[in-house]
Amino acid sequence: MDITAQFNLCLKERESSGVESFVFQLSTLNEFLKEAYRINSHISELTTYLRSVRVSYLTLQPHRPTNHRARHQDVTSQLPNGDRSQPLTDAQRTRIDNETRQLLTTMSSAIQQLQETTQISSDLDESLAQQKRSKGGFLGRWAAGGGITSKTPEELEGIEARDTIKKHRDSVIWFLQRRLEGAGEMQRSMVEVRVKREVERSRSVLYKARGPGLVDGIGIGIDISGSSANHLSATDPATRAVMESTLSPEQIQMFEREQEDMLRHYNSELDKIKTAEASLIEISSLQTELAANLEIQSEQISQLVADDEFARENVEKGNKNLKEATTRRSIAQMIFWGAVGTSIFVVTWDFIF
Repeated sequence: MDITAQFNLCLKERESSGVESFVFQLSTLNEFLKEAYRINSHISELTTYLRSVRVSYLTLQPHRPTNHRARHQDVTSQLPNGDRSQPLTDAQRTRIDNETRQLLTTMSSAIQQLQETTQISSDLDESLAQQKRSKGGFLGRWAAGGGITSKTPEELEGIEARDTIKKHRDSVIWFLQRRLEGAGEMQRSMVEVRVKREVERSRSVLYKARGPGLVDGIGIGIDISGSSANHLSATDPATRAVMESTLSPEQIQMFEREQEDMLRHYNSELDKIKTAEASLIEISSLQTELAANLEIQSEQISQLVADDEFARENVEKGNKNLKEATTRRSIAQMIFWGAVGTSIFVVTWDFIF
């Protein structure tokens, strides 16, 4: 139950300011979180974009048949069929692959740079803490009742704060790498499905090209490895005589043109498959690199957790030792104050007598 309104009314009666709702502002964050939010927003935009174009990306353009019957069927297929997604062209698919691959590489470099900057900042804080610790020197720490390696409560608190910040930043970097890996996996799966569909369509085109004759009752095979003229010249004289007697020269020329169109279309399909396979190889390589970085980051986080447990045990032991040291005078304090008292007594004695 939200009683903020009633609580603000009570505060207003007592002439106090009411409770204001928290408003998130990116400008109030530090540089690390600003950069992390920027990278995360780009990854979210990329993921949303890939989801929005997935259907159009995977919908291949229908193959345009080359024979008369297929042309007649193609005319009937132009009728509207509900809200149908429009497929992308090959140039648009290639541009999407290139831009996505470039964005994935850029985001991976940005995350790597953020990780390096975090490591440098952590090392700098550790170095400053060591310099501050060494200012007092051994005598100062010895006079205060401490040893060479013992730490004050402020130092222990600073160490714990630095470890907490480091673990938090490593977790943020791990999260970004995980999201980037998911975006790369989405793009890789899209390219894989596209390659499979291109191969299946090419096989279908090849099957139709090598199928039975284009005219009923006459076995005219089409050899995609050569031209139509070579194929017609390679047939036996009896078959050629039947073809010449059955088909007119215009029909033979038409079939030759259709076969050439089929060969060009098949070569174009092969080029598309090669381009898609090249994109798939590059994206898979980037995906492997992201997975390796994610595994390294996970190992570092596990090591930080183990170090944190060890540091916590040391902090508890140090606090216990500090409590014991505050309850009794150490030998160092007794010697120090004894030496100070003796010096004052000797100086006073020499001054009087």
